Amino acid sequence: MTRKSILFIMLGIVLIGLASCAKFEGQQKVPSYIHIDSISLDPNMDYSLYGAPTHKITDAWVYVDDQNVGCFELPATFPILKKGEHKVTIYGGIYRNGISAARPWYPFYRPMSQRMNLVEDSIINVNPVLRYYTQDEGTVFAWMEDFENANSLLPDAASDTGIIRVSGNEAWHSNNSFFSGKVELPPDSLDFTVAMADGVDFYRNMNGVYCMLEMDYCCNDTFFVGVKYFKDYHLTTWPLVKVTPTDKQHDKPQRWNKIYINIGPTMNENYTADYFKVYFTSDLTTAIDTLYGHYYHPINERRYYYFDNLKLIYRKL
Repeated sequence: MTRKSILFIMLGIVLIGLASCAKFEGQQKVPSYIHIDSISLDPNMDYSLYGAPTHKITDAWVYVDDQNVGCFELPATFPILKKGEHKVTIYGGIYRNGISAARPWYPFYRPMSQRMNLVEDSIINVNPVLRYYTQDEGTVFAWMEDFENANSLLPDAASDTGIIRVSGNEAWHSNNSFFSGKVELPPDSLDFTVAMADGVDFYRNMNGVYCMLEMDYCCNDTFFVGVKYFKDYHLTTWPLVKVTPTDKQHDKPQRWNKIYINIGPTMNENYTADYFKVYFTSDLTTAIDTLYGHYYHPINERRYYYFDNLKLIYRKL
């Protein structure tokens, strides 16, 4: 590197430093701080309307005076270059389709919004408790299945087995929940496919909506979640998300996970369909060949899949 090049680099560094000083001259230089340990759902919501308050809120989307401050993985402590009383709005962020690189705020959780007195070099601790937007605010729970009273998931004609209700140590438990759905495939069985018994047609002539499937699950084998839709006298089966195992123990589930699956794009592209049905399948041959390459089942072990707190939610854009 020549001496002339070094001088140019040094001059650039000086200019950047001067610009930074000018930017903050006369402004607040010591930030205030907000700490968020976690964001949860209100456990006192009406179970009959909203189901179990399970969630997997991983991030906080933060706005101050309606200006975006950033998205922060929880727990997080972050600076705010403001002091005094300001409006702070916090949205709950999720992994869309279980992908850590896709981290939007969840459009069905109403954000926490309140005025806070921000103090320089001080930390305000906030642990927001969110609720779903109500039906009056445009949110519709088109389908919910918690397996407490019935089972609205039925096997298709080619399925080796169906889904049964289980309780006790096998079920996901809460104050209102004592049963879960279970599919079990012994080594001599190949596949299962179960789908909603009744289709939903709320998308007809309603192009442009959010639609998400929430699901608590536990499994020791990969399965797919997809959508079946009937359009122009043709039934299309479309896989959407590959769900990976949560538990490597083969005696009973010890760990549950939650996933938010974005169904909106598929439904919006086919909004004139007569109906839609969500389905779950371990028959990965077609789906894997289409999206991920070939797949072989682990046929030498018992495979199980547990489901609970299924919610199909939509909201007009």
